Amino acid sequence: MRRFYSGQTLLGLMISLTLSSLLLWVIVQFYTDSQRQNQQMLRRLQLQTELQRALQTMAKDLRRAGFRALSSKVTQENFSLFELDEMGTSVGIYPMSGESAVKNNCVLFFYDLDANGCLGSTAKQCAKNEQNATSEVGRELLGYRQNGLILESRTYGNKANTKCKKAECQSYLQQQACQDLGWTKVLDEDSYEVTALSLDWLDNSKQYKGLSLSLVGRLKQYPEIQYESSVVIPLLNQPWAKE
Repeated sequence: MRRFYSGQTLLGLMISLTLSSLLLWVIVQFYTDSQRQNQQMLRRLQLQTELQRALQTMAKDLRRAGFRALSSKVTQENFSLFELDEMGTSVGIYPMSGESAVKNNCVLFFYDLDANGCLGSTAKQCAKNEQNATSEVGRELLGYRQNGLILESRTYGNKANTKCKKAECQSYLQQQACQDLGWTKVLDEDSYEVTALSLDWLDNSKQYKGLSLSLVGRLKQYPEIQYESSVVIPLLNQPWAKE
């Protein structure tokens, strides 16, 4: 018995090729979109990780602000030379521009980093005749600021006058010090931009024992990828916080 086989028509072949091409296009698009989303997610995670690291570093430092160790070796402390007022305040927040209506994006503070009972190197008398008598005092005068799109920390090093008297010592924590030299970048400026750094006293009162700190940033190469985070920082080392 002779058998007859019918082949695929041209129209059927064209329909099959069209459907196959469409399916392949859908698969390629799905893969491309997945890769793009994964890259976006990785970039967001990268930005979030770096900004959170910077935020936690600032918060950790600020929680220590005003720490004054007690030492039996010290007969005359020098903390009072640097305190901003008679209450013993050791933290100041200011706008970089100097205008009161602008948000506070600069913070200056001190704490006894090496717990030796003084600001600066160990000395039996850390102050003499109302004048500082320690060396290396600059390493315990700290700060953070937003300078344009850059987040910076203060590193005075040896630039601070170790023989300062009260008015000059206090100036290291006052608004004009936000414009001084001696700052270094916290984040890689080629990768990250900080669009906002904001600090405020809780409840608009220093006696409320805390600060709110907010940080907003973005990727320089992908400015549409942004991240914002904030934290509340207790200031338990301020003398008025213990009242």
